Amino acid sequence: MAQHKKIKLQKRSRSSARIHKGLAMPAGPGGDSTISFRDYADLKAKYFTFHGRIHRRPFMLRMLLLIFVQIIFSMILYSRFVEAILIDKMDYAVIFAIIFAVLLVPVIWSMCSLGTRRCHDINKSGALFAIPFICYLLSYVAPAMGWNIGATAFQSVTAVSFLGLFTVKGTSGDNAYGPERIR
Repeated sequence: MAQHKKIKLQKRSRSSARIHKGLAMPAGPGGDSTISFRDYADLKAKYFTFHGRIHRRPFMLRMLLLIFVQIIFSMILYSRFVEAILIDKMDYAVIFAIIFAVLLVPVIWSMCSLGTRRCHDINKSGALFAIPFICYLLSYVAPAMGWNIGATAFQSVTAVSFLGLFTVKGTSGDNAYGPERIR
């Protein structure tokens, strides 16, 4: 008869044994990332919530990521849209415009969320973010409307506003918009 060997199982640490729901990604060391998310609840908390506060570094990294993503899909879809118009395929042009609008809505929503929470961190109303955000959107629209000087002005206001939001330190301790988050 064959002799059976006992296999000794070793208990894993909690962080290495954890599996994230939704994306089924194994948990790595560190746990919390500035840009990425683990599941839908984490995505919603990081990008789509309008209450609370967000510090400079996460705001800057998330906002730059969203701007980069918006520029990439804008270039791709806009070129396809113009190409469809030039070859007189209006049905394709409409499809590309709809895809563009569908992709633009969550990006704009998350930009507004991040900006509002960053204004809350410096103890200002989230409505203050309307100024740089409207200028950001107008910097896309102004060149198409033929407002070249206006486009430069909108881009300048946007750059200065975002630079301020990237560099101004938030209030220490609790403020009217919530407790200070651990950095």
